[in-house]
Amino acid sequence: MTVSFHEYEEDFFPGTGSIEEVGDGVGKYFAVNVPLKRGMDDVSYHELFTKVMDRIMCSYRPDAVVVQCGADSLARDKLGHFNMSIRGHAECIKYMMTFNTPLVLLGGGGYTI
Repeated sequence: MTVSFHEYEEDFFPGTGSIEEVGDGVGKYFAVNVPLKRGMDDVSYHELFTKVMDRIMCSYRPDAVVVQCGADSLARDKLGHFNMSIRGHAECIKYMMTFNTPLVLLGGGGYTI
């Protein structure tokens, strides 16, 4: 299963990731897209993240979770349009740790050093 929280607007590359995209063939209903508008902040993101991930973790019950934290969601990134902080990302990771499921954490994205 994949779960993706991402910016989604008509002019944003690659233009995929609508809420209706749920996977194909044997993977149908194993893709969850959470499209977000520009300006997402720590509080709003965390509230949405915890609601969605609680439901997924309780129903899907994965053996392990891989989290890829894209740094393009950080405030003032050249290409991203969110207003998140590293602390905001950390709160989501802390929340995922409450499930006591093995986690692999990856960085990624981000266009401003």
